[in-house]
Amino acid sequence: MSTPLAQLARLISTHSRQPLPAGVTEQARRTLFNVLATAVGASREPGMDVVVSAASGFGDGKSAVPGRAERLRPLDAAFATGFAAHLDDYDDTHLSTVIHPGAVCLAALTGLQDDVADRDRDEILSAFAWGVEAQLRLGVSVSPEHYDAGWHITGTCGAVGAAVTAAVLHGLDAERLQVALEWAVESGLGNREGFGSMTKPFHPGKAAMRGLRAVRDAMAGAPGPGDTLTGPDGFVARLARGAFAEGALLDEMGSRWELLDNTFKPYPCGIVSHPAIEAAEALHRPLADHGGSERVAAIHLRCHPLVPELTGNTAPVDGLQARFSTAHGVAAGLLTGRVDLTGYATELVVSAPAQRLRSLVTFDATPDCARDAAGLRVVLTDGTVLEHDVSHAKGSLARPLTDKELGVKAEGLVARVLPDGAAGLEAATRREGPGYLRGLLTACAPADGQRRAAPVPAHAEPDDDTEDQRLARWLAAGAPDETGQEPGLGTVVDEAVRAAATVGAEDERERAGAVAARLVESGHPVTTAAAAAAVPGGELSGVDAERAVGTALAVASRLATRLDVPVHRLPVLAATVTATLARRLPAGAALAALGLAATQTTTVAGTATGGTIDALRARHAACDGVEAVTLARHGLTAPRNPFTGRRGLLSLLGVREEPAL
Repeated sequence: MSTPLAQLARLISTHSRQPLPAGVTEQARRTLFNVLATAVGASREPGMDVVVSAASGFGDGKSAVPGRAERLRPLDAAFATGFAAHLDDYDDTHLSTVIHPGAVCLAALTGLQDDVADRDRDEILSAFAWGVEAQLRLGVSVSPEHYDAGWHITGTCGAVGAAVTAAVLHGLDAERLQVALEWAVESGLGNREGFGSMTKPFHPGKAAMRGLRAVRDAMAGAPGPGDTLTGPDGFVARLARGAFAEGALLDEMGSRWELLDNTFKPYPCGIVSHPAIEAAEALHRPLADHGGSERVAAIHLRCHPLVPELTGNTAPVDGLQARFSTAHGVAAGLLTGRVDLTGYATELVVSAPAQRLRSLVTFDATPDCARDAAGLRVVLTDGTVLEHDVSHAKGSLARPLTDKELGVKAEGLVARVLPDGAAGLEAATRREGPGYLRGLLTACAPADGQRRAAPVPAHAEPDDDTEDQRLARWLAAGAPDETGQEPGLGTVVDEAVRAAATVGAEDERERAGAVAARLVESGHPVTTAAAAAAVPGGELSGVDAERAVGTALAVASRLATRLDVPVHRLPVLAATVTATLARRLPAGAALAALGLAATQTTTVAGTATGGTIDALRARHAACDGVEAVTLARHGLTAPRNPFTGRRGLLSLLGVREEPAL
């Protein structure tokens, strides 16, 4: 019987050959314009300096990144673009799923620029539209159970979007597209524990890399991993509590477009905060007329229950955390009257007036309140009550941003970076004919030439007594006991070192991946191969390297027991632990590396087996583990408790409390 992924591949392969309806083309263009603006607008943020600095260390490249002068390797350019597009949480949003679909599809285009820069506008917009549509349909088919369970749906569905965009441009037939989709579904990543850190924008960036990688493997003739969507260990069973609406994924393909329900944010933060912010903006002037924020005694917000659940943080410490604080959005609206990127500047977040107003916010969460509605009551010290209700927030389907409003938003984002500002960028999206992507990237080129990434402060050291932080401190100390020693590990480590010496790859990740694949081909298990392949390039050798691999396998084994899955489902985690030890990361960076490994672990797997499939898994896991450690060393931030946090890996998938990590 044909699987839903096989049917999806056939439908996309057939319908993507037809011209897009005019309305869909225009919505795709607006989505592309908006997400280009958010990517350029965030291109100079510290998080982007981290990403570009880390990627530059993997070798020289030729691919442009919107808003940056540096050139990266294709997959790294894709990652950086997806990261920037989502960094400010200002990108497009499909309201019923909360997917931000534009970031990964723009990132896919950036990663493909060497091959498709001179293609016609209609080809580029069609591939972009189909990538957006595919991830949205997947999201709708598992909503709301998947997101409500704690997963970041932009990352878990995003790899499918990137894969479809690339597959359409490469002209994959239905059989090869099915292979790419199977790998893309298995490659999805991201839980919601990372919200408020750089791990959140990491999700669409990495999803784009993984989607492009899935298409590369399919084009190279790799077999697919089987039914990774509805199989016994597939996406639906592992990540969506068994909920799946097949019709939402497959029905009316080419005539019903989820893309048409995509919306554009007026505020750079979680979308559930938007109606509250709009209400606060409306009360800014009345509050000023009554003496200003010092007169506020209490703030009551009537809202949907998702508001405190997703954005209930009342004490954010920086701009990234504040994007998931509705209380801060309310404070910024009351204080400034117009909440844009300046409303999430860390200086305002830590200011005394903002802290005071946030502390006064109470949430009246009720299911009767729509997601795009809110009611705000501000009580003053003299008993005066200021009130404002929002029935449908700006940017919602009921009140979508006009072209003029979208242009004003874009201008505020890109004016600091681009010589022609938003007008030049929009003109490039409207241009017809060949060379469309090349024109977009030219329009995104910065005015100030080469830029050197700014230094990033070191990670704060973990100081809480949680399992996650104890593990990070233990690894930073070199894992000083003999936990995890296994017979024969010296042999596999020696094999890994010899293989690394014969691999010509300049990129440390690619070298580790090639070594892991060889180890699997010579008979070693996936997770052992991935862990051992992460040794070369580090600072350990001999017995110390053997102990590092043993420690990695012991940690992976304990985590597998807690999750009740085979240890071969955790190769990225094992590779990350080995690389952390081999590169002697301090505790703060070790915790960040563990966080990046945890957020890439979903335990989703297909139904097919075989040496080629295992070799591919080991190759990509070793690559991802080394990359996670490199990003952590350069300063990418992650949650403080990636395993045991409220939306951490063990909280979402764990079935046992022991053994300790």
